[in-house]
Amino acid sequence: MDAVALRPRLTSFRVIAFSGKNGLVASGQRLELGFEMTPKIDLDLRLPTEDGQPLQAFVMINMTGRAYAPDKPNENVGEFDAQYEARFVYPQGATETEIAPRFEMEPYQYTLVAQAFPLAASHFRRELLSMGLDTRNLPLGL
Repeated sequence: MDAVALRPRLTSFRVIAFSGKNGLVASGQRLELGFEMTPKIDLDLRLPTEDGQPLQAFVMINMTGRAYAPDKPNENVGEFDAQYEARFVYPQGATETEIAPRFEMEPYQYTLVAQAFPLAASHFRRELLSMGLDTRNLPLGL
């Protein structure tokens, strides 16, 4: 099998959880806030448990964010957590022997994460916006 025949396909993207707390009081004034976001990304290659099922790769993204007033960077104005899961399915016939060495390489991992992370970041940004935070300057890329 060549490289194209082993290319996984993104089949699902799920928001597992989102929680947030915005401690700002609506005053009608525009406040400048600082924002820190820390993503944690894990990759997992899963073998089929039943014959005939394809290999799957999972990208799990956990994002933690906090908003703070620039003059008080140690005090949180808001706290936000989210969990996302992207599932990729390999073509029938792809084996662990063929996929595992590629899965260990950073450029290969990047191609999987680069498909899932913008989806997670877009959702995270929309949720912050719905909670009243201006998210125009938040990056969406890796």
